[in-house]
Amino acid sequence: VESLYPFDVHCNSFFPVFLMLYVLQYLLSPLLLARSFISSLLAIALYGFALSYYHYMNFLGYSALPFLEHTDLFLYPIGVIALLAVLALLFQFNPTIFTLSIYFK
Repeated sequence: VESLYPFDVHCNSFFPVFLMLYVLQYLLSPLLLARSFISSLLAIALYGFALSYYHYMNFLGYSALPFLEHTDLFLYPIGVIALLAVLALLFQFNPTIFTLSIYFK
């Protein structure tokens, strides 16, 4: 594999994540920063979808190469993300509040 191909796959996968977790989160921050169940649910859904989409785009990028086998391993973190999303929802963890508290502390 050419050395810049994985970087290209990463950049193509990260750009939608950037749009979701930086631009969309900024636009929705008044809604996501409220301390309620709905805001936690929306924040968890935003982060879960963005991170799952990153792994799915990586899977698509590497599965396009015919000589790579077992590229379905790139989809396994999506199951972990789904499990962590359920746990975060049970504990009413809001990833937006957590992330912004790290940025602006």
